[in-house]
Amino acid sequence: MTNQTPFTASGFTPSDQDTQSLLEWFAQYDTHVQRNETDAMADMALFPIIVMTNDSAGDCVTQEWDRETFVQAMAMNTDGADPSDMELKNEREPVFLNSDLAIVVTNATVTTNGEQQHMRYVDIMAKKDGQWRFKSMIQAGWGDMLKEYLSA
Repeated sequence: MTNQTPFTASGFTPSDQDTQSLLEWFAQYDTHVQRNETDAMADMALFPIIVMTNDSAGDCVTQEWDRETFVQAMAMNTDGADPSDMELKNEREPVFLNSDLAIVVTNATVTTNGEQQHMRYVDIMAKKDGQWRFKSMIQAGWGDMLKEYLSA
């Protein structure tokens, strides 16, 4: 997707290197996910982060997480999972707003114990000190869990 039409005031069009650096960031993050390395995952965020989802009633649930909340949520999500039994396949489509801001849509397939789960989610990415960090995570369907377990 390196031939995007520049829609920003700066006229930025990402190069192959821009796209590659962002996709390499995600490859590293995926490695941490597959190893249940929640602290390493947290190291790749720009806290506080914004998490957005919806609940079973269809209402938007938005929370602001600090590092501690992120680690708690990710640990709950992977609690008891054997990372060696998980296969993760992601197809990502980055959309650059400029060289330092991007939105990445991911279509993921997670296979555990022979069962597949398909997900689509969005990460809002920003650079801090020249390094990509995620600033926001958006995915449908987690609102009931967030309200129950992570409400302040």
